[in-house]
Amino acid sequence: MTGFRHQSCVPPRVKAVLGSALVGLLLEVAPTKAADVEKIDWSELPSTTLPLFYPGQSSYQWLRSEEHKRVAKAVEDGDPCLECHREEEADLGEALVVEHSIEPNPVDGKVSLVPLEVQAANDEVYLYMRFSWKSSGEGPGDMGNFMRYDGSEWQWYGNHRQHEAVVDDGQPAIYPDRLGIMIGDENVDMYPGQGCWMTCHDSMVGMEDQAIEDEVAQHPVVGALYKQFGLSNDLVRKFLPESRTDETAWDAVASAEELKSLREEGKFLDLIIWDAALTNPAGVAADYSVLEVKSVDEGRSQLWPNGKMRQGPAYVFDKAAVGFSVLAESDLEDPAKAKHLIVGKTTASADGVEFKEGDILPAHILDSAKAKGSAADVDYAKGSLDNGTYTVVMRRKLDTGNPLDDKILEPDTVYTFGFSVHDDAAGKRAHVVSFPVTLSIGEGEADIQTVTLD
Repeated sequence: MTGFRHQSCVPPRVKAVLGSALVGLLLEVAPTKAADVEKIDWSELPSTTLPLFYPGQSSYQWLRSEEHKRVAKAVEDGDPCLECHREEEADLGEALVVEHSIEPNPVDGKVSLVPLEVQAANDEVYLYMRFSWKSSGEGPGDMGNFMRYDGSEWQWYGNHRQHEAVVDDGQPAIYPDRLGIMIGDENVDMYPGQGCWMTCHDSMVGMEDQAIEDEVAQHPVVGALYKQFGLSNDLVRKFLPESRTDETAWDAVASAEELKSLREEGKFLDLIIWDAALTNPAGVAADYSVLEVKSVDEGRSQLWPNGKMRQGPAYVFDKAAVGFSVLAESDLEDPAKAKHLIVGKTTASADGVEFKEGDILPAHILDSAKAKGSAADVDYAKGSLDNGTYTVVMRRKLDTGNPLDDKILEPDTVYTFGFSVHDDAAGKRAHVVSFPVTLSIGEGEADIQTVTLD
């Protein structure tokens, strides 16, 4: 397929090698010709180890600037990252994790390189993926967003390690561990060669020219992202240059008609996020797409706000089920305390509950019964942390039936994937990422080739 990175650019250590030992692979297959994901013997499948590195404030604009080793013209012409940076991930991460021209605010003790082990298989219905990586956190990053009652209203409580509420106000560093999977193809200009840098811009949070929050909140498209939840979005999220009339201007969003046309042409990216706090308790992953903004797919996901959030919760903990109705600050350090509001298991209505200062509740609920549509496509994604190592297994239909939100994966076709990991309460851009890699569904030369299950 045209537009994909030439195979000579691929680091040898990321090439998948399939051995003849797989010929006799035996798996239980359901009558629907879909494998039982929990019975796949992953020890029999090959693995590919990808180096994920810390990128600092490198962005779409920076890659095209003269600061980028005088290769701005080559980047603009579409040259792939690995044309110059083959096998340099460790060096890049080590250079950028400390104070640098494109890292003015380094995360203390940030790990610069995370090897991510990837395994992939497919049958006629699903793509199955298994991931494993060593966490750099001291414990499980399985707590998400919280709200705290101050005696008169609800306020956000806890945030990532670089947030002013943590640095200046002494709130706890709370940010969930997560794995991101970005899927694209040649329809998205330059994505096969330059990966997630096509979505990262100087106007985003923590970047060189972060947009003014009040201006973002007032924007009719970007600011309305969370309108249905009673909130205004005040941060610029990922977007693709083609979605703008000026490719680097966060506020120059194309018309609704133009955006619709771009989606119909497949000029968007598919983004799956597994989150140790916000999706894993329900055994799923969140499904997004990226065009004019990173947004949840159409329909309703399992993850939902707890009422109107700062206007007041809809749910508290079910005291009969977990022994309490609300959390206190000291409870956040107690691993035995429930931290997730799972509808039908740990929740009770907040109607009539009288709150006192210091009461804490999760800002989100997990409600699988109401999940529907494209937003609920990744219906199996389970992760565990064992001796500091995460293992996540997920499945996703090859053809989700939602071509305006998802990349429809076809047999014997090569796609471009990008991976990211957040851990140790480091949020927003303070993640580690991969250069773009290729994945083939069945036949096709790629960095990662799926094993087709019988």
